[in-house]
Amino acid sequence: MRFPKALLPLGNSIFLARILNTIQEAGLVNPFVILGRDAQRIESRIADRAIRILINPDPSRGQLSSIQIAVRSLPARADGCLIWPVDQPAVSAGVVGSLVDLFLSSESLLVYPVCGAKSGHPVIFRRPLFRELLDAPLETGAKSVILRNLADAAVLPTEETATVRDIDTPEDYFNLTGEMLDKVSGHGRPQIPDGTRKR
Repeated sequence: MRFPKALLPLGNSIFLARILNTIQEAGLVNPFVILGRDAQRIESRIADRAIRILINPDPSRGQLSSIQIAVRSLPARADGCLIWPVDQPAVSAGVVGSLVDLFLSSESLLVYPVCGAKSGHPVIFRRPLFRELLDAPLETGAKSVILRNLADAAVLPTEETATVRDIDTPEDYFNLTGEMLDKVSGHGRPQIPDGTRKR
């Protein structure tokens, strides 16, 4: 992207603020935000939030290294942990609330949405899996923990494609917003690529 994903505009907000707003709307409180590169720049945009910010000193180790920082910081009373990557910002509060309800009404170790044949995010891990997350090899990521525990998972069927849509490239961003990244940096007017219609 060559731009911090957390700060990418989405409507009248940015990716990270959109996620925090959705979490609040779904009734969840006191979220952790794990920052790495551009931490100071991102933190300044969410300084007024009731959140706990943790810093990953070496985010090049991968996403699981950030998850492990969060898990180590969870209070002892936490029965579960909802993990939400910043590159999937458009999931609705309705889906998040339904995931939480499914977690509370089941004894499943994992809860996650499924759209079509694809599993998505956010994912809720129950406390018995925390040790597995901490012990998992960084190169395999949290996915290895999920795959080992599919028999103990509860899935939420949804038609919400935001649960499985990663925003990893300028093309992904355009498909989500209809805007080009040059608008983000403030250089020039947003342009629609040749042969591509605004969605």
